Parts: sequence; structure tokens; C-alpha cells
Amino acid sequence: MRKIISYKFNHLITLTSLFLLFFSINLMAQPVKSTVETSNQAWKYGIRAGANYDGTNIRQGSEYKIGWKAGFVAEKRLVYNMYFQPSISFLNKGYQSEMPFSQRDDINAYLIEGVAGMLMKFGDERAGRGLIISIAPYFTYGIGGNSIFEDLRDPLDTNYFGKVTEKTFSDNRLNAFDIGFQLGLGYDINHRWELGGVYIFGLNKMRNNSNALWTGFQVHLSYFFY
Repeated sequence: MRKIISYKFNHLITLTSLFLLFFSINLMAQPVKSTVETSNQAWKYGIRAGANYDGTNIRQGSEYKIGWKAGFVAEKRLVYNMYFQPSISFLNKGYQSEMPFSQRDDINAYLIEGVAGMLMKFGDERAGRGLIISIAPYFTYGIGGNSIFEDLRDPLDTNYFGKVTEKTFSDNRLNAFDIGFQLGLGYDINHRWELGGVYIFGLNKMRNNSNALWTGFQVHLSYFFY
């Protein structure tokens, strides 16, 4: 319990530092003006697709797995080069783990992911090209998937269950809900296309009897309609 509290506390400190750095850079990047420029630009909407590479924060005996995502994204300019970019996606992710002489798991999950992105964009605004940095809280909710659980104990053990396939988010398997943060870098290719990549760290335990948390990476390509 102390380890998980310490882990979350360290992430919150890191996140606070990143927020301060995020806004400090933004303020330094702006020219000195008597009034703050805001945008009358309308919301723009688009589609997003990508790939992810997911695992857990427990390195020993754990392996990452490749998955995919697809969904919708919107964007609104807030002030200067600050943007709000929410998205919602259908997500496939998982991982593999093994505890010697105990159990081997092959996790496959389908989830709904919601992200509330805060972005800073640098570059040529007229051409729509430039670097993007972002920080975003997210949530995921598991809606399906089947996973394989294999008992590595002696078959003569009274609790031996062999090899079974069960629903990933059944009562005694993974928790359906997760919340955490994404830290990202991206590039505006033009006013329509945007490429991005994020590092993900979850804050909610994957299982009630374990301190394992979701971690991973995503790359995605977005297309905005006008």
C-alpha cells in the first residue's frame, strides 16, 4: 500500500512540475502586449487512428503488447498558442506476464478511452506546420476482451486450474476503470493532418490484489475536417 501511495505521490509531483514548465514556456513564448489575444476560431472536428504499445509498471516477468485505436477528435484554440483537444476512441490493448511456478497471463482488452488534451503549438501558423507538446488527463473503461490464464503449478496441487480463457474484466480479473495522464509530442503537418505520440501512465490499480498500473506508448494520426 505504501509503495502505491508513494508511486502516485511521485507522479503528482512530476505532473505539477510539468504543468509549471508547460505554462512557463508558454508565457515566455508570447510577445508583450497590453491585451491578451483570444481566438474566435470555431471548433474543428476530425478522426484519429493509431497504434499503441502497452504493459505494466512492473517490469519483472512482464512484456508489452501491440494494440490499436480509432476514434474522433476535436480542437479549439483557447489563447495564444494554447489549444484544447478532447478525443474519444475505441482502444485495443493488453500485456503478457509470468510469475515462475505460479501463473502465466495473456491479457487482451477492449476499452473506451477519453482524453482532455491541453496543447501548445509552435511553428508557422499560416501553413499549419509546427511542433506540438501536450499534457492530458485520460480515462479508460473496459468493455470486453478475452484473456488466457495458465496455472504453472504442479497439476497435483489442490488449487490447480490448468489453462482457462475468461472475460478480461470479470469480477476476479482486471478492473474496468482506469484514470491517468498522457505526455505527448507531435507535429502539425498542415491544417488538416496532425501526427502525435504520447507516453501513458495510469493511476488506478489494474487488479485489486496487485499494485500493477497501466503504462504504455501511443502514436496516432489525426485528420481534421473543415
